[in-house]
Amino acid sequence: MKYGWRKRYFPIRDAVGVPFFKEVTTKAEGFLEEWKNPLLDHADRIMEGKFTYFSYHKMQIGEFPNWFYNPFENCIHSQSKKHWTEINDFGEGDIKCIWELSRFDWLTVLARAYKVTTEQKYFQRINYLLANWSTENSLNQGPNWKCGQETSIRLMKLLTTAHILDQFSDPLKALQDMVYQHLQRIRPNLTYAVVQDNNHGTSESAAMYIGAAWLLKTGYNASDLKSIKNQGRKVFEERVLKLIQSQGTFAQRSMNYHRVMVDTATFVLHMMKELDESGFSAAIVSRLEKLGEWQYKMTLGMDGDAPNFGNNDGAMLENLHSGDYRDFRVSTQTLFGLLCSKRVYDLTSIDEALYWRTGVSCLSFPLRNIDLPRHEILDKQILLLRNSSAVVFLKIPESTFRPGNDAFHIDLWVDGEEVLCDSGTYSYNDSSSDYYKSVAAHNTVQFDEYEQMPKISRFLYGSWITPDYISEVEEKDNELSWTGKYTDYKGNEHSRTVRLSEAKLYVQDRVKTSGVAKARYHFANSSKLSNVAGNSSDTTTAAISKYYYQKQAIRVHEIEATTDGIIDFAYALDS
Repeated sequence: MKYGWRKRYFPIRDAVGVPFFKEVTTKAEGFLEEWKNPLLDHADRIMEGKFTYFSYHKMQIGEFPNWFYNPFENCIHSQSKKHWTEINDFGEGDIKCIWELSRFDWLTVLARAYKVTTEQKYFQRINYLLANWSTENSLNQGPNWKCGQETSIRLMKLLTTAHILDQFSDPLKALQDMVYQHLQRIRPNLTYAVVQDNNHGTSESAAMYIGAAWLLKTGYNASDLKSIKNQGRKVFEERVLKLIQSQGTFAQRSMNYHRVMVDTATFVLHMMKELDESGFSAAIVSRLEKLGEWQYKMTLGMDGDAPNFGNNDGAMLENLHSGDYRDFRVSTQTLFGLLCSKRVYDLTSIDEALYWRTGVSCLSFPLRNIDLPRHEILDKQILLLRNSSAVVFLKIPESTFRPGNDAFHIDLWVDGEEVLCDSGTYSYNDSSSDYYKSVAAHNTVQFDEYEQMPKISRFLYGSWITPDYISEVEEKDNELSWTGKYTDYKGNEHSRTVRLSEAKLYVQDRVKTSGVAKARYHFANSSKLSNVAGNSSDTTTAAISKYYYQKQAIRVHEIEATTDGIIDFAYALDS
């Protein structure tokens, strides 16, 4: 990068021609009335220039947006004409705020509205916005080409839109050209995506495979498409088997990034069927089923919410619906619909995305049952304890993939309501971002002011924690109990015992340290603090982030270790 060698692999190219999509004359068949108003409300906001960022913030940007404008900092990126290799990710604020509109979430909203109504206003806005984006974002020029994964997400939205608008098999040349340009950006940097062992490798290989397969199917003239397709599929399959563990845990141990993987798999499965591609092996299918089952098990809230653990960057790739960002049921439902033509929730309110992927027949798919045992330890990393009213979740450190400072973090949900919560991310570049990555932002023990692991870079830590001891779950007298222990890089020892009965959650931390040890418990609802018993404690204020660039104040229960190195915490479930 420094000497310009990478730049040679990515020449700047002119914008492709227009238009990108043809008119449609037939409306969507079997589209449910309950889906219609929320969809058209969203589409009409876009027509008025109100775009949604990170599935939460509604911003008045203008009918024809500046693709380099950051509305959170009210500034325009100054390097829109530079080659992407010369642009720093975080040199001008949080670059994700620039990338967000260029993920093309608005495109699939307008496409769905057009297909449901056949109103010309939506069709015209689709072609105009795409033409404007292409003109302002020449291939490999500017921040919107900086990231291969962002490029892959755009490609997914373009092909999904082609399917919605019945132009999947007979596209216009401009759309083919745009997809090919995206492949030219993704392929030369695939190795960089793969070695990170995260969602970059899965997203980028998926886009390569499906993008090239689609261009081949539609007769596009480019000599390298077959090799791009074969490489993309091979890498995607290898990534699935490596990054999705046998019981479904995704490498990043993040609820949000887990869903990114689920949605990527859904896109690939859908497109494979449309392109008549040969199916995946039984091993791949089994791993994807476990991926979906894992997400189902983590979905605890009455409205489809789930623990806010791991990095939460605001991504919701499967946006063919009007549901909330925090509703993980839509994603799970759609994956199983594509995997095995079954639904896991008997709710038409969350079926719109599946409808666009499979057609109206999805509404009659039979239900698939997924067992929820009283206790399980998924891939030796995720502890789940369940009783008639409560679910306890605990993160067990494991050093195969990049960990965070959340060893032994615990979540508690009672009657579908979040009680003990994780803090989220807020922003990757804001001045407060270090706090959200800190052990202090999780429900676990901190020694002095140190982190559990030393920081190496923005997203990487050293001295990864490996547990000294992990017990099996013991069930006795209707109480579930578990114990784990680790030693950090400074020699501090932390042993945590968790017990869940019908009446209470009890946590005991035993610590050995030459300094001060403090446990913190973040309460999603401050009124629940009255249910707490334990060592003498303090209550302070902090903030959690459920959506990217959003935060809300909460109360935190803090307990210091006694002289014998014990911290007790008890929460009554029936108060």
